[in-house]
Amino acid sequence: MTEHIHQPPGTEVRSVGGHYTIIEEGRMNHRDRILLYVVGVAVVDRSCCGTGGYRFIHVPGYITAWQHQAGPDGLAVSAVEPVSNPKDRKTIKALLDQQFPHSQVFFGEA
Repeated sequence: MTEHIHQPPGTEVRSVGGHYTIIEEGRMNHRDRILLYVVGVAVVDRSCCGTGGYRFIHVPGYITAWQHQAGPDGLAVSAVEPVSNPKDRKTIKALLDQQFPHSQVFFGEA
């Protein structure tokens, strides 16, 4: 199990080479479980290599406890089980590609 800290839509995180913004958080049914995903947009705008951007989808995993506690900063925290099965990852990616075409999909790790 891992923990996922929920960030409200519009949250922007800056780094040396750019930033990303959380657009939305969603849940979907998969294999009789509920899967959590987060959609965001990343922008590389302060890099020596030029500028660019992309939409991404982070899949923390299957929800095991929804917003069961608050973190030190007051944001809700959910417990999730990362998706470790390669076949499930492929299926989930295909489902998300239908809803969010041309997005980079990455999965949380155990």
